[in-house]
Amino acid sequence: MAKRKSGYTSESIKQLKGLEAVRKLPGMYIGNNGKYGLHHILKEIFSNAADEVMNGYGSLIRVTLEQDGSVTVWDDGRGIPVEWKKDTGMSALTQVLTVLHAGGKFDGGKAYASSGGLHGVGAKAANAMSRWLNVSVRRGGLIFQQSFERGGEHKGGVQIFNPGEKKPVAEISASTHLDFGENGSAATVKEGRKKVDIKPDLSIGTGTEISFLPERSWFDAESMEWNGEPPWDVDFISLQYQQFAYLNPGLRIELEDRRGKKPDLRIFYSENGLLDYIAFLNEGLDPLHDTITFKGRSEEHPGITIEVAMQYSKDGDTAQLYSFVNGIPTPLGGTHMSGFQAGLTKAINRLSSVKKAIRGDDLLLGLAAIVNVTMSKTPQFSSQTKESLTSTDAQGAAMSVTYNEISQILERKKGVVNAIARQAEAAAKGREAAKKARQLVIRRSVLDAPDDTQILSKLADTDPRTPAAQRILFLVEGDSAGGSCKQARDRRYHAILANRGKIINSEKTNILRVLKNKEIMAFIAAVGAGVGADFNVDERRYGRIALLTDADVDGFHIRALWYTFIFRHMRPLIEHGHLFIAEAPLYRVYDNKREIYCYSNKERDAAVKRIGKGAGVQRYKGLGEMNPEQLRGTTLKPGDERLVRINIEDVHRAQQYVNLLMGSNSSARKEWIMEAWKQEA
Repeated sequence: MAKRKSGYTSESIKQLKGLEAVRKLPGMYIGNNGKYGLHHILKEIFSNAADEVMNGYGSLIRVTLEQDGSVTVWDDGRGIPVEWKKDTGMSALTQVLTVLHAGGKFDGGKAYASSGGLHGVGAKAANAMSRWLNVSVRRGGLIFQQSFERGGEHKGGVQIFNPGEKKPVAEISASTHLDFGENGSAATVKEGRKKVDIKPDLSIGTGTEISFLPERSWFDAESMEWNGEPPWDVDFISLQYQQFAYLNPGLRIELEDRRGKKPDLRIFYSENGLLDYIAFLNEGLDPLHDTITFKGRSEEHPGITIEVAMQYSKDGDTAQLYSFVNGIPTPLGGTHMSGFQAGLTKAINRLSSVKKAIRGDDLLLGLAAIVNVTMSKTPQFSSQTKESLTSTDAQGAAMSVTYNEISQILERKKGVVNAIARQAEAAAKGREAAKKARQLVIRRSVLDAPDDTQILSKLADTDPRTPAAQRILFLVEGDSAGGSCKQARDRRYHAILANRGKIINSEKTNILRVLKNKEIMAFIAAVGAGVGADFNVDERRYGRIALLTDADVDGFHIRALWYTFIFRHMRPLIEHGHLFIAEAPLYRVYDNKREIYCYSNKERDAAVKRIGKGAGVQRYKGLGEMNPEQLRGTTLKPGDERLVRINIEDVHRAQQYVNLLMGSNSSARKEWIMEAWKQEA
């Protein structure tokens, strides 16, 4: 058998130039090229300003979302160094913004005792993904500016300005010498032997200002509905800044959104730090005890400081755990969180009068805790996006500090210890009861043939030979729509599970009663991966789960009920990106020759304009109004299904909305709805 020519030669070996690697490999540098990646490049610029604050060189950070979608980040730190570097043949400022893995955090702690920036990538990533980026540095009473375009190409060198003047007095080059006096003021600036006429003014302070506009073509614009300017999520950004203000009491963060009809200014400031953070997390809940706070270092790891604030609530049914390393959120936790939980479990087991050992996961019921770690040694993360800490020394430090501090604080507070232990015991009993109920549901829905036939009677499954990753389970509202979808589907890939109306509200209801609901039992059986603590996302029978409901009030309510159940009892489906909304068209715009299906009012208006005079418009009030051919061509087209992924960008914010909108506090819910209506009006 003749060998095929592989085409793999020296010409196949390529080296990415400059910042091209960031655009080619966004998953490595910024997480992805979707909404997460867009917000991550802003987070990187903010983190550089935050590092200045954390090291005692600033107290104010301003972030402005401009009308054109660009962002400006201003701080009063020391300002990025600007001097010419012989070894690189460029200004330090240019190097910081264009050369990967170059930065001020690799000198063993001389410039930064601790920092969130580790790889010398952050600012470069923002530059790489931007149509343009401008930087202005205040140092020595002078202003230094440089501009970049097309993902990092600099339009010129670093220009030197006297404060208040529009024309530069010099440009930094190999022949430029900057001399800063003892008081920090620029004493002299020379180009070769020629002295430059400078007028330093120390009243302008020090710091850095960076403005940039992300380039749409380098992102997955469709996934973000990026139609005009970049779709910045001001609420998501606000939550990050609120967290950072709690971690740094005394810091003022100003976020101004200028994209609307009138500017929206939000100020984040905390005097009491983590105490304020705990109060925010447990707002509306009944605390079991006063907030416990401590800060310390272990003898084995003196370069690691562990700061913790924690409080149990009587009516909290989940854990609210937030962790940070050098000011950087670690949403997936890591070694420091493992150490904290181990130390807490060991201390409570030693101090309580409960005879049976308490499990660590049972101790999490009703717990709100913030674990803030500061490391002088470079921390190790699972990736550039720093979602999980992997430094092993942090685990030992967190465990020993937590155990010692909790033991000392609660040694004379046996009432608090026993209250926590009793709550953990209740959690254990609830876990066992729920496990039995879950096992009963799984046994009835999977193992017992008669019940299986009854429970899954409305499931039109896929071809069993199709790999699970290629299958999609559509959870469809109503028998009528379910019938149309079954006719429209491609049975190789599409499973249809029709459900009758609205399921039980799992936020208000005991788990044992929730698991008796026939619609929920059928869904659990169809997915085939268990439920609650027994849920294993890797055992699911479908690669994607999609909710398909009418685009009306009832349909949205049904979605909310399913969101709530999945968020509470099958959350990995959301966290791993397997939950979707299937979008059916809202309108059909047509004439005698053509028809256009539209998914929003904006699309409808554009279609009417495109077809012109005599265009007819049909509004679909429900899925039942569409025939199978229309559903197949718009929503269930194999390989091109109309699906929108559901993401949880912040668990606490999602949890707040679930509590508010699906919980029992109707007055708070009404107040929120009225406030939202006012903002829309």
